[in-house]
Amino acid sequence: MKKIKPICLIFILILFANCNCNNTEKNIKNQELVICSFGGSFQESQRKAFFEPFEKLTGIKIKEVNYSGEYSKIKAMVMSGNVDFDIVDVELGTFLSGVKDSAYEKIDYKKIKIPGLMDVAKYDYGIATDFYSTGIGYNKKNSSKIPNSWKEFWDIKSYPGTRALRKNPYTLLEMALLADGVPEKSLYPLDVERAFKSLDKIKKSIKVWWTTGQQPIQLLTTNEVDFTSVWSGRIWSAKHSNNLSLEFSYNQAFLEPEIWVILKGAKNKENALKFIEFASQAKQQAEMTKLFGTGPVNKDAFKYLDNTMEKEIPTSAENLKKQIMVNGKWWAQNQDKIAEKWEEWLIK
Repeated sequence: MKKIKPICLIFILILFANCNCNNTEKNIKNQELVICSFGGSFQESQRKAFFEPFEKLTGIKIKEVNYSGEYSKIKAMVMSGNVDFDIVDVELGTFLSGVKDSAYEKIDYKKIKIPGLMDVAKYDYGIATDFYSTGIGYNKKNSSKIPNSWKEFWDIKSYPGTRALRKNPYTLLEMALLADGVPEKSLYPLDVERAFKSLDKIKKSIKVWWTTGQQPIQLLTTNEVDFTSVWSGRIWSAKHSNNLSLEFSYNQAFLEPEIWVILKGAKNKENALKFIEFASQAKQQAEMTKLFGTGPVNKDAFKYLDNTMEKEIPTSAENLKKQIMVNGKWWAQNQDKIAEKWEEWLIK
């Protein structure tokens, strides 16, 4: 066997190294993450605060999809074993239902570093991405007498105007009970029968049952409705980004976190964890708050926000006093039977 000359050996090693580097670079560029969120201006803000900076930093391509928060879609995907999404932004009730059904991958906190992450944002099977509120939204140009509680929202005679509500029982049952006189401290466990009887009283006055987060903004700006339930960030974005005369009431609004989860069987689990780590950093959290008015989950994010900004977000000291924390545990335990009753109520 002929010996390889030293100079030839060096050349081969260099060539091999270059091939490996090129392949590695190619593999990184070919990697992608599929992230599912709630669409509209909210997801546009996530794109600017999280998706695009992460792509630039890592070379990992993010493919976006959106949904309306249906847990059934997540559950069916995981149970079938045909998992198309890597990461999903979920509401608290959906999160707890998925934990119960083993639908999410466990978060390995040993593999990530997130200085300043609040303890309330840490879960075994997910990490909160923001805090948001669901409350009453209105166009101040069109409304002279504005409901400031759910009892007033239900009172069509005293507070005339067209209404819209979300086509989902989640937090809607709580609104109905408050409208019927149930004290805030006595909401849970929810009296389901009483809630649906309260909904009967307003059902005929609901002009639109909205299904996407951006829809209430469109309804208010086109004057199709005067008052609607709405997510706080949507109002904030429309008000500040588009200079619209929309307002949000934090009185009796429902506060909760949204949570990043990695679906069980996700094809890009490691990169999904890297993304969540990145999106949870203080600067990225502050950027999302500036774009959409969400409450950050990283306490160090407040270093990058001014006092005026703080006052307008769900987790400011003043706004926290006015709100009700959603009992996600109750919803996780009762979601399936409520969903069935809800569908029956809609068609009757």
